[in-house]
Amino acid sequence: RPGSMLSIAAALPAFLLPVAPPTGVGARVVFVVPPTKASPFGATSPEPAPSWRDVATHLAARLPGFDKRIAADVVLEGELAETEIEADVILALGASASAAAAVQSSGEGAAALLCYDCAPQVQELERVGAFEVAEPSLQAVVAWSDAARGKRLHEQATQLLSRHSSEDLLYAIFFVLHAYVIEMPLVRHTVNPTWEKGAVQNAAEFASMCTKCGDKIGAALTDPETKATIDLLNACDMRDQVGSYRVIVSYETPQLEEFSLCILQQNNCFGCEAAILDKPRVPLLRRWRGAPVDAAAARQLFIGHFDCDEAAVEKAHRLPWSWKIVCGANPAYDAFPAQHQIFYPSQKSASALWYDPVFKVETLDGWQVWTKRHYRCSPRPVAADLAQEDGSSAGAWTLTTLDNGVLSREHWTTVDAAEDLSWAIFHYSGCASVVGQSYLGALLCSADGRWPEAAKGGAELERIRAAFRACGIELFELYGHGPPDEGRSFMWTDAHAAWQEHNPPPLATIGDQTVQQWRAAEKQEATAGAGAAS
Repeated sequence: RPGSMLSIAAALPAFLLPVAPPTGVGARVVFVVPPTKASPFGATSPEPAPSWRDVATHLAARLPGFDKRIAADVVLEGELAETEIEADVILALGASASAAAAVQSSGEGAAALLCYDCAPQVQELERVGAFEVAEPSLQAVVAWSDAARGKRLHEQATQLLSRHSSEDLLYAIFFVLHAYVIEMPLVRHTVNPTWEKGAVQNAAEFASMCTKCGDKIGAALTDPETKATIDLLNACDMRDQVGSYRVIVSYETPQLEEFSLCILQQNNCFGCEAAILDKPRVPLLRRWRGAPVDAAAARQLFIGHFDCDEAAVEKAHRLPWSWKIVCGANPAYDAFPAQHQIFYPSQKSASALWYDPVFKVETLDGWQVWTKRHYRCSPRPVAADLAQEDGSSAGAWTLTTLDNGVLSREHWTTVDAAEDLSWAIFHYSGCASVVGQSYLGALLCSADGRWPEAAKGGAELERIRAAFRACGIELFELYGHGPPDEGRSFMWTDAHAAWQEHNPPPLATIGDQTVQQWRAAEKQEATAGAGAAS
């Protein structure tokens, strides 16, 4: 039929070509919240169940740090009807039924109205682009239509919001803004085939992979475990760092590493890029043990309690590790249990250190396994206003590693530490450029992974709070430890201690060798062991 043929012809460009990026120059986000209702955030944090008002106020302040074009406001639901709202995205958090009419009216001009933990009368108002939850269009079944795109974004936002974490909530906003309001470098790139890229670009990327890495693809797809991993990664959005990294650490294989190294790191078949975020501008610890922090002190603070000649005299416990993580702020990388940090001197460089984190992974198929990484730590310069009193950048480091074939670079900052090394706080901002990912985090560490006894209240607790606030982080955003005075650790549980008795962590240092050399030696050892067993 001529009419049907014309409709198909008109739809073909949307199927074949990438979706045009938005052309806005700024974005405004409005949070709508009740005055006192508690949120489900921070369930494993030192300050659980903050109010939705506190969550929204804090995240509204954080948003411009990710992209200065974003502005954000918080409006109480009772004041919404009298408030003139101009927003690109409205996010209602915990709103009651009485706010439904005002939320609906305020959201009429927005690109998206998202709701979470709200009364049913508010939840049913959700819409993203051309997709409406209450009255979904039949066009939503046409994968490249505007309604289908809105439906995918709504489903993604719902999943992210359900994790009750700041990072996931912020990324739910970023994905919507990037689709409809402003092009955001933070979420612009993905290695997944998507309807938004269009068939032509998806095909070109696939052809590039096959041309440049055909042998690695063949090896990966013929190994059942690696193929299953790739299928799981394709099923999630790689920009979802929590979901994708959980898959990667659950199923690490040599074939996956070689596959990723070729298509991503060596050839960047998807044309991704990402930069280390430069905000917040975290200040360095300036004085420790009554003296300015110099290069030697900065090394001692990283080395912590590790048993080596450079450890702080009398203060270090001389252990097989430097620190154990009490709690951390990034849901993708800091929430793994039983994290050991091992910082130690390089025998080949007077200025460099090595860092071998060892942590437990609870895999997607129910196993518990130890995982290990290997980073090189090099001193890095900082801006003059962040430098030490002598103009140096002692306490600022660049860490690099090859993680499953992908290079990660991270800027670490020593934020604060107790005089007796009973605790330390480190901030990091990193990126994995070839997969288009940037990320932030901060860690509270102690010798045994427990909350430091002297910091369970009073001035020492407030000092820890202030250090995290210097990183732009509130205590409810941390993972791994409950309220300090209760002493409950989610990182170091009795169940873990019982498991560890029969499964000791691999704490031997890797030493002065690259990640590739270490991996090759491990592979050779495993092959030799398998041969001996047969």
